Parts: sequence; C-alpha cells; structure tokens
Amino acid sequence: MIIVYGGTFNPPTKAHEKIANLLIRKYNPQKFMFLPVGDNYTQKDKSTSFYHRKNMLELVFKEPIFTVSSIENSETYKGTYWALNHIKDTYKSDVYFVLGADNILNLDKWIESKRLVSEYKFIVLTRKGYDALGLIKEKHSKYLNNFYIIDFNVDISSTEFRKNPKLTNYLNQEVLKYIKNNNLYEVNDDQA
Repeated sequence: MIIVYGGTFNPPTKAHEKIANLLIRKYNPQKFMFLPVGDNYTQKDKSTSFYHRKNMLELVFKEPIFTVSSIENSETYKGTYWALNHIKDTYKSDVYFVLGADNILNLDKWIESKRLVSEYKFIVLTRKGYDALGLIKEKHSKYLNNFYIIDFNVDISSTEFRKNPKLTNYLNQEVLKYIKNNNLYEVNDDQA
C-alpha cells in the first residue's frame, strides 16, 4: 500500500507532519508519498514556487519511507486521477489518497472525478466545520466503501500561516530557517 498525500504544502506545517505520522502508524504503508501541485496548477491564491515547496517538504520528511514527487510539476496539470494511475503503475501497489473533509465538497469537479472516486480509496481527515460522512453520503454514496474517515482536528494550517507569518510555531524549525533564508512569506529575522 502506498499513501499519497496531495496538496499545495504552501508551506508544509507541523499539521502535515502529524498527519503523515498518524497515517504511517495506522496503515503501515510501504511508501508515503507527498504530491505537491505544480506551478501550472490553477488555484485561488498564488503558491510559492514548486521548487521551494518541494525543498521544504524534503527538509521535513527525510526518512526512507517518504518520497516527494515531482510528477504534478508539468507544463499542463493533468489531475489527481492521472497522477495516481502513474504511481500505481510505477509501484505496482494499491494507492490510497489523503484529503481533508473540506475537499469532498468539490471532489466531483476534479478531472476524471467519477473514475477517481470509483477506482481509488480515500483517507479523509476530519476538519472542523465539515461533516465528512455527511458530505461523502451526499456526493459519493455509491462509493461509500472507498472512503475511510480519520478523526484529525488540529488548528494549524498553511493558509493561517500565510495570513499571519508571525505564527512561526506552526512550522518545523528547518522549514522556518529555509523560509527566512529564501525571503518567503514575509518572515522577518526576529521571527526565525
């Protein structure tokens, strides 16, 4: 089994570390892969470059079980379904995809969403303000058995850090040092 955790990781936080460690303890996968979106992924707020986000992930996740993938950093965003197929073919293993309960709201709008939901398993992390099971039943009841809900409520998020870069306690010290050295997120010297 390979666990794939996709996202922007803009920047990676202590919550990402807690999630990875929790899922490794619970599922004992052969590999835990981070799948940061590439620079050409369309999104609401502009991410720090893939180069920096990948470097920060690699600073935190050094153990052999972890891999930080570059496959989504291509000229055209092909979608999670394509990426998971590529990973499954490469490793010849079952692939489980991690996502927050808030992502269930728009999962049906993802590229190849019907095939994605019918062919892959999802590890859904609970999130304050979202009824994970209710959303899955409402949007994907036909594939209810493909979703595994994990109770995870930590009030640390990349979004909150970007809004307030003084929340340096959200970050691993190596990530904080990297941010400071590369002048990212408007973090000052007195914050690192």
